[in-house]
Amino acid sequence: MKNFRALFFSSLLLSPLAPARAQTLPDMKDQASWGEKDKQEFLKYLRSNQQMPVTGQVKDVPAGKKGRAVPRKARYLNLNLVTDSLTSVAGAGKTKTGKPAFGAKALAGGHLFSWIRYYGGLKYTGIKRDKLDGTAAKLSHLEIPAGIEFALIPLGTPHTRYVLMRFGLAGHYISGAAKSSDFHTSIKGWHPSWNAGLGYEWQIPDTNWRVNLLAEGYRSFSGGKTPKFYGIGLTTGLAYTF
Repeated sequence: MKNFRALFFSSLLLSPLAPARAQTLPDMKDQASWGEKDKQEFLKYLRSNQQMPVTGQVKDVPAGKKGRAVPRKARYLNLNLVTDSLTSVAGAGKTKTGKPAFGAKALAGGHLFSWIRYYGGLKYTGIKRDKLDGTAAKLSHLEIPAGIEFALIPLGTPHTRYVLMRFGLAGHYISGAAKSSDFHTSIKGWHPSWNAGLGYEWQIPDTNWRVNLLAEGYRSFSGGKTPKFYGIGLTTGLAYTF
């Protein structure tokens, strides 16, 4: 009877160890070489609800900055060759159109949205105006434009081609060695204007470069003692996006 009791209590003590021994965890570092026996042992281990032993070191991951990161919108630099003709309007409504003037324009801007951009820059042309004595005077025409540009993709065309529409304001400063009294209608000095343009732009494949061609015009604000003037011309150039 004593032997039976000893055998009974020994079986109770050893019985929890038997499943654990049968449900040993295979080597997790070399799973590609597991045989059927290893796979079955792993399945038995999962069914036993035992906790997976953790080995190695656990590194702290630094918390990122709070808030959602805002992607940077693209910016661009646009270099252009320009030509335009300036027409002045006298007090009696008589107009005087000068010869086409050539110059350069540089614009810098960025994207408000994928199809709306803003810009600002400088434009310079050299113009000639007839004086009262019959000779021609050379004047410098500096323009400071700023505005909004719409880049619209026509239906059925690739997404690398756009119809451009520009609208903005500009300050014009016309200067030169000749005096204002040398002209019948002087346009020297500062003049504000509104500007508009319509053209086309296409991207050179697999590059950040775009080519554009626009017809652009400007017209001075009415009112005041300064004479009215307007101009129209062509602009062509390269834009680099960064």
